[in-house]
Formats: sequence, C-alpha cells, structure tokens
Amino acid sequence: MRCGHVGDYFAERPALLEDGTRLSAWFASLTQGRRLLEVGCASGAVLEAAARSGWSVLGVEYSPDAAREAKVHGVPVRVGGLEDAHLEDASQDVIFLGDVLEHVPDPSATLREASRVLAPEGALALRGPLTTNSIARRLGLGAMEAFGKRLSLREPPYHLWEFEPDTLVKLVRAAGFEVESFRQSKTPPSFAKRKGPGALAAAALDALNVPWTNLTGTAGDRCTLVARA
Repeated sequence: MRCGHVGDYFAERPALLEDGTRLSAWFASLTQGRRLLEVGCASGAVLEAAARSGWSVLGVEYSPDAAREAKVHGVPVRVGGLEDAHLEDASQDVIFLGDVLEHVPDPSATLREASRVLAPEGALALRGPLTTNSIARRLGLGAMEAFGKRLSLREPPYHLWEFEPDTLVKLVRAAGFEVESFRQSKTPPSFAKRKGPGALAAAALDALNVPWTNLTGTAGDRCTLVARA
C-alpha cells in the first residue's frame, strides 16, 4: 500500500505520465529555467513527461525499487533524501514536492536544503494534503478531543506529519522562502466507499465542503503552494 495506492503502483504509469504533462506546463509558467528536481519522484513518471517537454530532470527517491523503475525509463535518480543527494548550490530552477513533505522525517531540513539548491528566480512547487483541515475532520477531531478520545489509524503510517495551512506556510517561510501563492482545494467525496451512519455523515459534509472551499478558499484537504528563495 503506497499512500492510498493499492496493488501495482508502477502499473499506474500512464495516468501518472498524463499528470506529469500537465505539471510540466505549470512548471514552465513559474520560471524561464529548464532544470527540474523532483523530491520523492517515485517511479519517475513526472520527470519522464517533463523530459519529453525539454526539461533537464533529476529525481531524489528513498525507495531503491522505485529508483530502479525510474532508471528503466531513462530518469536519473539519486537514492535517499534531498540532503543525501549533495547537490550544488543554486543548481535547480524548479523543485517539485508532490505529496512528499508529509512523508519525510524532517520537513524543515528538507525545505532548508531545497532553499539552498534552488537557483535565483527559481520556484519551489509543492502540492499535498491538508488531511485534518476539512470541515468533517475538524468537527470529528474536535468531538473526540472533547470526550478525551484519540484516533488511531490501523494501517501503515504513511504520513509522518499532518499540516494545517498556517503551519505549512510558516514552515516554508522559516526555511528561507517567500510564499508567492497558496491555494486550497477539496477532494470530492465517494459515498460508495463509506459504510455506517458516521461515515455517510462525513461524506455528506465533504460534499458541502467542496463548494465552500471553491467559494472561500478555506477548509480544503489539499493545497498547492509556490514559493521563491
């Protein structure tokens, strides 16, 4: 199980390549440079798509299996965390972290290293979850706290950290970045996967949460951030 992906993650490559093509256009809108570093590149699909669009690409990935899969597709990858890659100062024009920062042991250290590696006029492009920020999650966690209870996830701990909007922005700024944009979005709910009255009630709240987030830009469970060093 890889963060919600069950089964053969590498078999999802066609869909990931499509996402990579869209992301490449976004990256091109952020800078004139063409050097792209992806932290937590997994099997390298985003970088493969970017390379087809003319980017000079490099990945950093903890999983040796994923790194080997990326190299099969011609994507250069260094195994380990960003700090282990020992990249040169100001050597990258865009640094992308897609659903990654919540997994790394030390987000502050990773962001500080990204600030060092990012070139002048470059951009940090980050997207990921704000899992506890939605209306349903906030109400649920608030109720549990009021009754002195705690929530335990009975699954592998694939998120080491859970961010809220204010704390994530402060974390990025503390690493030496200026936040240029921060946008929240809400994942549409799936009623088919919900069982029991509590789960159905949460899905109903999520359904109301979608237009609320679209209107106000708050209470989202995902975010997209752009920052400059």
